[in-house]
Amino acid sequence: MILKIEHNVLLKSYTTLGIGGPADTIVHPETIEEIRDLIRENSIEQLYILGNASNVLFGDEGYAGKIVHIGAPLNAIEWLENGLVAVESGATNQELAAFCQKHGLQGYEFASGIPGTVGGAIVMNAGAYNGETKNVLDGVEYVDEAGELVYRHRDELDLSYRHSFFSDHFGVIVKAYYRFENGDPEEIQARIDDLTERRYAKQPMDQHSAGSTFKRPEGHFASALIDQSGLRGYAVGDAAVSEKHTGFLINKGNASAEEFLRLIEAVRQKVHDDHGVWLECEVKQVPSGRE
Repeated sequence: MILKIEHNVLLKSYTTLGIGGPADTIVHPETIEEIRDLIRENSIEQLYILGNASNVLFGDEGYAGKIVHIGAPLNAIEWLENGLVAVESGATNQELAAFCQKHGLQGYEFASGIPGTVGGAIVMNAGAYNGETKNVLDGVEYVDEAGELVYRHRDELDLSYRHSFFSDHFGVIVKAYYRFENGDPEEIQARIDDLTERRYAKQPMDQHSAGSTFKRPEGHFASALIDQSGLRGYAVGDAAVSEKHTGFLINKGNASAEEFLRLIEAVRQKVHDDHGVWLECEVKQVPSGRE
């Protein structure tokens, strides 16, 4: 099988924010062995691992190295035994939630509306509606910087709020193992439907965003602080604070990365001036690697 490679592709077409300049190279591995070969043959400093890019901001200048895009067909899901499910890292959270519902496995409903891959969800220990990845994850297989396949149990993954082992160490997650409890498929679907309805009622699901832009500050809610600072709808060009949910900064159509970054800093400064709290950005900003 020939490795699929693209050149000079606009990254805005790969991100939920719809922002990003040209990537020199995007490769689309379809097997774990292709991922291992890529890492063995390239400097890891020149590789950026990308899933569904739902929490990423690329610059207007793009990216000079190789983007390694992990998605389908690396998305197989297999029910093993005793509630244990093996999932390739390119599967989406929606795909895993739907698989669990079909097989009467409960515990992943919280992630059914998170628009990313399970690999990305593990890297940032994604969570929503009082659920977190760490609550159901059993372990992962990943490719390390030497191209070797490594297994780590959940207790070795340093999972905390929006953080994991992979926040501080290189590794390409290729397969995850989850352990779920048995449940009634109809009740599981009802919970998924309820969370979906709540998301669409309160969040700007019809606009380009990277989800919640800021981490939850201790003792506060970022959205409340932003709203209390009178920033609902505040915009820099086409980058704006959502009218629907102030915790989301959105791209109204043609925002540049520069505008989005200026908006982030304007929001942070105003909230600090008003409340004495510095908001920490949750969206990962990717250096271009260009000189």
